[in-house]
Amino acid sequence: MKRIIFAILLITLMGCAQEVEETTEPITIGFIGPLSGGATFFGVPMKQAIEMSVEEINAEGGVNGRSIEVVFENGECEGKAATSATQKLINVDGVKLIIGGLCSGETLAAAPIAEENQVILFSPGSGSPDITQAGDFIFRNFPSDASSASKVAQYAYDVGDTKVALLRENTDYTSALSRVFTENFDGEIVLDEAFIQDTTDFRSQLTKIEGKNPDGVYIATSSETSMVAILQQIGELGVDLQIYTNEFASSEIVLGEYAEQIEGAVFAEPKFDEALPKTAAMLAAFRERYGEITFIPFYIATAYDVPKIFADALSVCGEDTPCIRDFLYEIENRQGTAGMLTIDENGDPAFEYVIKKIENAQSVVLS
Repeated sequence: MKRIIFAILLITLMGCAQEVEETTEPITIGFIGPLSGGATFFGVPMKQAIEMSVEEINAEGGVNGRSIEVVFENGECEGKAATSATQKLINVDGVKLIIGGLCSGETLAAAPIAEENQVILFSPGSGSPDITQAGDFIFRNFPSDASSASKVAQYAYDVGDTKVALLRENTDYTSALSRVFTENFDGEIVLDEAFIQDTTDFRSQLTKIEGKNPDGVYIATSSETSMVAILQQIGELGVDLQIYTNEFASSEIVLGEYAEQIEGAVFAEPKFDEALPKTAAMLAAFRERYGEITFIPFYIATAYDVPKIFADALSVCGEDTPCIRDFLYEIENRQGTAGMLTIDENGDPAFEYVIKKIENAQSVVLS
């Protein structure tokens, strides 16, 4: 019945849209993501994916004859900058739709402002479980880390690693990741070591962890930079522990320069098929335009898909954000480059995580 009512609503709105969409002025949407600092290694390629997607939409005629323009704001992977960026996008630029944040701290800071103003906030990169309850206008096509961390915790215990230490960056993303790991780990957390962003020396913490004689260490970082520094010092100190971690284990620089230190590490990553025709074509176009992909392709795919989703919603609803909100909630089995997307009642995607292991400088899926 809900879908029938919604279908009638869409037909009505389409008729209204034809009356109000007389202007040819561009539709302006916003972006919030890390365009400076340690997280630019994924902020920049995701921005590039969005630019490519928008250019394709505009080349095909735009939305109801209107082109899309994006105002890019630097969220710096932290809440204060994201708050300022959100307020600027809404109050100065007048946007009704925002792509972002990419870091969970950006999204959690932007969410209450977007919610209050009934502005759509759609994240292609934030995994914090706290975003699930962030608001009715808050969406994402990146899966919650509740699934990622719980899968890794269960795997660690099942293979007999019953004593684990935590080494985690003190950010919204990694704090949530570590919390979910702890809640789902049936063994003992022997030590919980947190570090602030931009820390470069981990020797003292690694020595403390090794002194606790754990079966493994769960490393949660919010940037490739922190992961690299930790692995470098693991090698220097000769620390020999089973590593459990997040998706940064499979980044190009880690597998290329720190393959020995990361060998055998176990992590969870969204299930992603690069060989799907639509996905393969997008990634090939991305490589041709920007060069070799040095970051996890799934993030590029999720970023690329959001403008296309917005275009579909705008073609039906115009810039009526309650209508767009309802449109997004109705997404089911939509084939994008990141996979088959269904949005649940919390604005989260029904994407699946898989357990992977680093073997011979390659990430392989474990059965």
